[in-house]
Amino acid sequence: MAIIAVIMAGGSGKRFWPLSREDRAKQSLALFSEKTLLAETIERIMPVTRDILIVSSVKQRAHILADARRYEGVRTLFEPVGRNTAPCIALALRAIEKHWGTDNRVIVLPADHHIARPDDFRAAIRTALATLDAVDGIGTIGIRPDRPETGYGYINTGEPLSPGVLSVKRFEEKPDRARAENFVKSGNYLWNGGIFLFRQATMARELTTLVPDIVTGVDAITDLDDIAAAQYGAVRSISIDYAVMEHTAAPIFSVAGDFGWNDIGSWAGYYDLLPKDALDNATRGPVHFIESSGNLVVNLTDRPVYILRKKGQLVVVTDDVFFTADLADHQEVRRVTEYLEKNGLKKLL
Repeated sequence: MAIIAVIMAGGSGKRFWPLSREDRAKQSLALFSEKTLLAETIERIMPVTRDILIVSSVKQRAHILADARRYEGVRTLFEPVGRNTAPCIALALRAIEKHWGTDNRVIVLPADHHIARPDDFRAAIRTALATLDAVDGIGTIGIRPDRPETGYGYINTGEPLSPGVLSVKRFEEKPDRARAENFVKSGNYLWNGGIFLFRQATMARELTTLVPDIVTGVDAITDLDDIAAAQYGAVRSISIDYAVMEHTAAPIFSVAGDFGWNDIGSWAGYYDLLPKDALDNATRGPVHFIESSGNLVVNLTDRPVYILRKKGQLVVVTDDVFFTADLADHQEVRRVTEYLEKNGLKKLL
């Protein structure tokens, strides 16, 4: 039974604007090294398997292929429109059957997360894969929470099934602050990192049972190398959590991971991961601070940026855009992209 890794590399390119764009979402950015997040994800999973399928948007085709073609054994599949993770996984299963047959174990993982300790990550993956030999169900890699977080979904865990493996009672949507605090205090909840493992036949069965319309719509696609937008756009958009994980009768288990995980969900999340100077300024590129603290400045040009008496600012400089905001407003970046859309500036998206 082979192992296939499905790397979901979608995204709209809005959270990290202006670095990210519609044709170059977060996974195609080199945020921590000379390699993109997608390249780091590929290399992180390669010690487990070299059979890898990347699913992305056709808009991002050029940047995705630039990474994928560097690695032997990596295949690509491009969606003409985004339809969320359940149709994405159903589509991936068709591609897996075409290229690798039907008797496989599958790992589904995001392309744009940061993992500080790859060896520990792979150990968790291998534990979950081994569990699939004994359990005809769906596995997850949960993240041990170190703080109450309202921006993540949670996994409510139950009794241990084996060393390091917990049963799952249910999935919880993003909670308010009070519920998040209770989740962390209880010790029975993990963050849902969007990593799933299953036997190919198990997920095919669950999708057919729980969302047959999605399977029918995906099965109607005639050419996986050139998917018709009208065909795929007619498929219902729904997440794998809503479609399967919250309704399946199959056993669900979770391996509690502790490997320095961060989904880098915003500029503030990126700031948290970067090294800082004595006054908590984080930088990339030529930047100079004068009496300034707690700033994040990303300068991708050769022109130096000087920051005078500023605190908690976000500054991003590219060849075509200069963007500044309070770092505390990191969740509001979409308002800028909405402004561009409404005011005839789509070329900057």
